[in-house]
Amino acid sequence: MTSPKHGSTKITTEYTFAAADAAGYADDIAYDAGGYALTATTAGDACAHPVTILGNAATNHSGKTFTLVGTDANDVAITEGMAGPNGVATVTSTKRYKTLTSVTVDSTTGADTFDIGWTALASTAWVPLDILQVPFAVGIGAVLVSGSANYDLEHTYDEIDTNVTAQVAYNNATMAGKTASFDVGLSYPVKAVRLDINSHTSGVMRFTVLQGAHY
Repeated sequence: MTSPKHGSTKITTEYTFAAADAAGYADDIAYDAGGYALTATTAGDACAHPVTILGNAATNHSGKTFTLVGTDANDVAITEGMAGPNGVATVTSTKRYKTLTSVTVDSTTGADTFDIGWTALASTAWVPLDILQVPFAVGIGAVLVSGSANYDLEHTYDEIDTNVTAQVAYNNATMAGKTASFDVGLSYPVKAVRLDINSHTSGVMRFTVLQGAHY
């Protein structure tokens, strides 16, 4: 007896990428009660961005650990410890944050102030794929609606709903470093796909993933 066939799935999301803002989370903020009071918690574009911390004083804070707490582009909780800036300099997180809920430090930074913000680099949310498709077939399209952008398509074989193990992201060789609308098809199973934005100027992107049916 043949199992029932499940229809194809189309997911389309449009992103208006946020410009870099070195003080988007906090502007000229000083230490208070173990951390820094943020005036915003997101870049507002539903993407995840690296966090930047700019030191506004000549003091060397590189021996201190600044701890970031927030979520990734799929709303999974993430955290990271990073060394503070050495003087008037900027340090950048390894992880990318859709929301940043707190920044604390393991030792007071006194009256010195910091700007906390994000870069223009961005990752969209992972779009999960149905690996039970027979055969596996996924069409992916990125439409540059306005502005300019340089972007890659990435895929992962890892689960996307947990932070137990960070996802390993692989660039798609065909859809890498693109600066205009482009599409590609996948015929081998992967867990999820996303766009990775290398640079943009007022970039607006429409991202569509169309999956085939399975039995």
